[in-house]
Amino acid sequence: MSTTLEQARALLSARRFLLDLCCGKIKRVPREVRLEARARVKHFPLSWDLPRIVEDESAMEHMEDIEKAHRRQFWEEAGVRREAWEL
Repeated sequence: MSTTLEQARALLSARRFLLDLCCGKIKRVPREVRLEARARVKHFPLSWDLPRIVEDESAMEHMEDIEKAHRRQFWEEAGVRREAWEL
């Protein structure tokens, strides 16, 4: 389990990584990957955005739906039976 400080650092680190990818700091990255990184970092939240996101019920529901789909895909690809990961 992560602390909130570790989670905050992870968000900042992910944003920095996306910026490094799209701006050419990391070499030999295909153009398509740079474009995807740029598309993601364009809407990446900053610290002052987080309270507004958390308070927006539809944004949180959308995020939970996406996370559930990713979890399902992860466990299915790992070969774990559905009953085990739906708990």
